[in-house]
Amino acid sequence: MENTKQTDVPKIDERFPNTPIGIVRSRDAFLRDLPALLANPKYDRWCVAYCGDERIGIAESEIELIRECKRRGLNEDDCYIGCIFPHSTEEVEEIEIGFYELDEITEEPEVDHAEPNK
Repeated sequence: MENTKQTDVPKIDERFPNTPIGIVRSRDAFLRDLPALLANPKYDRWCVAYCGDERIGIAESEIELIRECKRRGLNEDDCYIGCIFPHSTEEVEEIEIGFYELDEITEEPEVDHAEPNK
């Protein structure tokens, strides 16, 4: 009888020991797909979100992608949002964690209806 037990998935990546493994894997998927993304000039400087190997979306701003990740109920420790432009082939020392550490993003921008001072 074969052993059907899956091997334990590592909780950290030695390259980035202080970064959640989900972010590292998502970033790896982004870098793997980057040459194909760069081939389309329309997407120059656009943002792309990944959760593991799944591309969540491509948008002109990270805010749209953050909203989509939140709408799907994705954990920010599993997602990576990168900008489509040529990246260095050298390893970075740290990966930024979270959805760009932005303030809370709401569905609709708040409008200040206060009257201007006269």
